[in-house]
Amino acid sequence: MASAWIEKLKKAQKTCMIQDGRRKIHFVFPDGTEMAEEYDIKSSELVLRKWRRRATLGVKESKWEFEVGEDLLARNVDSEGLLESAANPIFARKDTLSSYQWRIRNLPYSIETYNVTVEPENRTITVRTTNKKYFKKISIPDMDRVQFPLQQSALSIAHANNTLIVTYKKPKEILQMEKEIQEEFKKLKASKDGDVDCTPS
Repeated sequence: MASAWIEKLKKAQKTCMIQDGRRKIHFVFPDGTEMAEEYDIKSSELVLRKWRRRATLGVKESKWEFEVGEDLLARNVDSEGLLESAANPIFARKDTLSSYQWRIRNLPYSIETYNVTVEPENRTITVRTTNKKYFKKISIPDMDRVQFPLQQSALSIAHANNTLIVTYKKPKEILQMEKEIQEEFKKLKASKDGDVDCTPS
């Protein structure tokens, strides 16, 4: 399944540019779905990934859905234009090279309060608190795309500055796949001042 995902990326129409220390790549798949990714140039760390599904006929362009990183423009404003409470938990995925990582801010409870478990049958990670103040199911689309099973042993948590940090260590197969994808990206021509087709150099 990993090779199938790599092939899908290869076949997508791509444009890329280097800006603000990031390699920005925009993919358009045959079904019209778009994916935009941003990688740190120095570390090759994934900073942002967002998706936009093809809009249905007669509907204005659909919104971007963030898989990694945050939509800073829309984070605090809902569809009615109302501001969210600054005290509400804020959930965002921020990966490292070796792990998938989620940060849930505005959770002041001590680390003993959190029960974080892998549910293999649902392919999710569940975060719950013993005081029943917070509950969240987390999926890992990267693992779903290649149908890799989730393991409790890969999971760890930390808590600091009112933020719960949930970390899932990437399996070696994912690390190898990401290495192959980065090698493909390095073959692409990138503009430093505008979008160009990413054709192999």
